[in-house]
Amino acid sequence: MKRLSYLVIILALTCTGISTAQAQKVDDILTSYFEITGGLSNWKNLKSMKMTGKMLQGGLEFPATMSQKYPNKFRMDIDIQGKKIIQAYDGKEGWMINPLAQITEPKVLTAEEVKEMEDNQMEDEFIDYKSKGHAVALDGEENIEGTDCFKVKLTKKSGDIEYHFFDKDNNVPIMVRTFAKTGPTEGQPVETFMSDYDAVGDFMLPFSMTTKFQGQTVMQIVVDSYDLNATLDDSVFALPK
Repeated sequence: MKRLSYLVIILALTCTGISTAQAQKVDDILTSYFEITGGLSNWKNLKSMKMTGKMLQGGLEFPATMSQKYPNKFRMDIDIQGKKIIQAYDGKEGWMINPLAQITEPKVLTAEEVKEMEDNQMEDEFIDYKSKGHAVALDGEENIEGTDCFKVKLTKKSGDIEYHFFDKDNNVPIMVRTFAKTGPTEGQPVETFMSDYDAVGDFMLPFSMTTKFQGQTVMQIVVDSYDLNATLDDSVFALPK
């Protein structure tokens, strides 16, 4: 019995050592990620962003802009043959205009509809993740379309889970796997691939973001320009009165 107890203690200490090593490893990955893409202090000082580019979907191309402001204000504008589609969230309330769906006046979104938009945090989720109530763990490795990656599991304070994949060669993020929160696809994985990184001021940012569902491309955003710490009034995100 004493020998068994001793073995249990040794096993427990070994597992604790592995857990500690993995925690150190994942923090090293995140530290390297921030360093190589602009530096942690620069990321912490990034309080707004405006991306201008185009959305590619179904073989068609549409001008698009996306605006974000700390902490979680978000707006997307898409021009489809002269008709402007807008989705926005001011941190409390979501709204949309979509002439293609006969929504020509601002419509307040339901709590269910706004679930996905509430996650559009301006600040990177990995910055001070512990103080935000999130948990991070290294969940092994995975090959993503030919690139060997570290697989990092992010468990948010809300309980939502995401998987972030970092290129093993340089710790640059190349894919995020999230899970749909609403509709008939609720719970199913949605993958967003980031590529075509280039310098923007002190940062290295992706100029292509491709969303896939069940292996099929649903949408691609191609960025023409970034405006970092752009002047964005709160009224940009607020429901028009």
